[in-house]
This record gives sequence, C-alpha cells and structure tokens, in this order.
Amino acid sequence: MRAGDSPRVPVSAGAGGTLSIIYVVPNGMDSRSDEHLLTGSGRSTRTGPAGYPNTIEDPSTGASITFLEHGADEQGAYLLMDGVLPPGTDSGPARLHPRAEAHSEVLSGRAEVIVRGEPHTLLAGEALTIAPGAPHSIRNDGADSLVVRTTLRPPGEFEAAIRALYEAGAGRQPDLFAVAAVLSHYRADVRLAGLPWVIQRPLLRVFAGLATMLGRSPLS
Repeated sequence: MRAGDSPRVPVSAGAGGTLSIIYVVPNGMDSRSDEHLLTGSGRSTRTGPAGYPNTIEDPSTGASITFLEHGADEQGAYLLMDGVLPPGTDSGPARLHPRAEAHSEVLSGRAEVIVRGEPHTLLAGEALTIAPGAPHSIRNDGADSLVVRTTLRPPGEFEAAIRALYEAGAGRQPDLFAVAAVLSHYRADVRLAGLPWVIQRPLLRVFAGLATMLGRSPLS
C-alpha cells in the first residue's frame, strides 16, 4: 500500500471473486464515534463502523458506490452516496424503494435512466427525483465513466442492504439463495420490480430459508 492510500478490506463474495471495501476516514474524524456535532447549517452526520466516506467496489465490473454521509437536516434523515458505472454497465435489474425518495444528479458522464418504464437521458448537471415505490434502473451508455450522486430520504437500512447484495455477487452471476436472503431481510428498503410483491414475498421467504439451511446467507 502506498502512503496516503485508503486501506482495502477484502470480503468474501463467494465463488468468482471478492468484494473490496475501501475505508476512507477524513482527517479529524473519529471512526469510532456514532455522531458528529450539529453544524451551523442544521445538519448532523452519523458515522458507520468505518466512518464516512467509505466505498464498496465490484471488481468484476469496476462499478462502485461511495457512501458519503448518513445524517439528518431540516428535511429529515438522509443517505448521500456516489455511484460509479464504467461504460457499458448498469445498476442491475429494475428495483424500487418502498418508502424512500431518491434524488439523483449526474456529476459526470451520460445516464440512461428508466423510471416506471419511461426512459430519461441525463447529462452532467441534470437531475431526476424518483418517488417511493417507482421501479427504476440506470445504465451508462456513454464512452466515459458515469458518476451519479444520490440522496435517499429516509435511508432506512439501504446501505446495509446494498453491502450485503454486493457480497452476494454484484455484477457477476449472483448466488440466488444469498440474494433472496438479503432481499427478504431488507424488504422495507429495496425490492426487485419485475415480479408482483404478493408473489415475490413468499418466494423470497422460501429461498431465504434454504439459504440459511445451506449456509449461503451473507446475513448469517
């Protein structure tokens, strides 16, 4: 590791690779604390186990998510994160947030965003707000890396859900049992949009139970 580099902690992602988690603790931030002092702007920030910002990466695709802040302001609790998609990659199957609103702004690159089946092209500086329960997906159809900054309100346990899904095999052939266990556990924060919930929920329960029996649940 070179001086100044962020430490990378490999976490087992099953057959086919590892998930690298980068912990970056800004100068003066104590990663062991649970809260920072309330600032003059009325915003407070809560740190996770490694502090913020911290990044998870999918080595098989080069995609990553950097969790920048988890805090609260005058509008309530929020999670601020930057997603990076290399050219030709996407965010995976359409998903939805049952209770949270997502406001996404393109920082660089070109984003093809599908919301409720309707396509939207966003360039740098353009933004889109996705209502709770709206199925959505994003793809980088440009020649450069796509960077999207998203604010999720309220955040719930979305960060924990995405970490577990990355561990289950983001970007490559996923472990379906592990994915089912994660989606069943974090069903209040993220769901797949391709199957009605009344059908999806009992299926997830069955596969989540099998994942636990087989020792393939990342939540165990």
